[in-house]
Amino acid sequence: MTGWRGVLGLVIALLVGSGMTITGIGAPNAVADGPHSEQFTNPILAAGADPSMSYYRGRFHLVQGDFYNNDNIVIRSADTLGGLGQAEPVVVWEHPACPAPACTKVWAPELEHIGDRWWIYFAGQEDERNETHRMYALRSSDDDPTGPYEFLGKLDLPGGWGIDGVYQEYRNAGYFFWSCLRDPEDTRVQDICAVRMSDPMTPIGDRVSIATPTAGWETVPNDAGLLINEAPQPLVAPNGRLFMTFSANASFDDTYRLGLLELAQGADPMNPKSWTKSGGPILPGTSGAIAPGHNGFLTIDGHPWIAYHARLESGTGWAGRSIRVQPFTFAANGRPQFGMALGPDAPLVIDGRDPKQPESRPAPG
Repeated sequence: MTGWRGVLGLVIALLVGSGMTITGIGAPNAVADGPHSEQFTNPILAAGADPSMSYYRGRFHLVQGDFYNNDNIVIRSADTLGGLGQAEPVVVWEHPACPAPACTKVWAPELEHIGDRWWIYFAGQEDERNETHRMYALRSSDDDPTGPYEFLGKLDLPGGWGIDGVYQEYRNAGYFFWSCLRDPEDTRVQDICAVRMSDPMTPIGDRVSIATPTAGWETVPNDAGLLINEAPQPLVAPNGRLFMTFSANASFDDTYRLGLLELAQGADPMNPKSWTKSGGPILPGTSGAIAPGHNGFLTIDGHPWIAYHARLESGTGWAGRSIRVQPFTFAANGRPQFGMALGPDAPLVIDGRDPKQPESRPAPG
């Protein structure tokens, strides 16, 4: 084996935390009792995209959809992050035959714990036409992220077309954020939209656009002639500030990037003027972690982690995407600090305390 695929599983030593040296052993290794401890190497899933993950009652859960799973929605569960790649995928929702709601192009399922239930939001088409893409929801029958789940149907989002939706409660109000069409008659420009919600299924009033692709770093030309802001992911900082990561450019090429939106202190999320966009990517790619994008967040023993997909090798398109995770921190002003995307040369260690992000070599050139 050559290239980055050949270095997966190498035994590498890493100095972490208070000077303790831990040696990587290729396979994940966890401590069962007390705070979670583990060592592993990215990627944790060799083929996958748009990860949504949760750490709940001592187990990790990863939700996936689209062509990796025949347009069904599956959950992988394991005691370790590194073990998710070997976990058996369990189908929690099987798409119907077309034409029917959400019968094909089932994209980006989003796992969320709302109240005492688990919800999975996802995008799907009712036939082969992209203009039929809408947001749908599943809800668990009890407080178990592995299901079973009930299909609740389509969200009646204003503006019609929608993908990459996520629900967020902020300052005692509910909101839904998704990738929408700036002009419902034109599929070439995707914005980030927001709408108030009376409950996790029901929008109130009209939508607003809080981000549109305009800057040079998020409008790199692609073969399809698209301008894209997608995959919004809300993040509430320890000081209560609301941020939102999003993905820009084309997910099918190497220009995909993560950006950040920041809501002004105390502002209304429905006021587009209260959101400020980052001046460039906030998780730069590295060698072996090319085109990082479409992320999610999870908390492990009180510490924040980001999950995302990236490519080991350039030019491999959608098929080359794989699932990664790494820790991040918050600055004193609440702003998240993600560092650089980590390639397989940077083993990760969770030692039951605050995880430290190892260094990763920058991409050549």
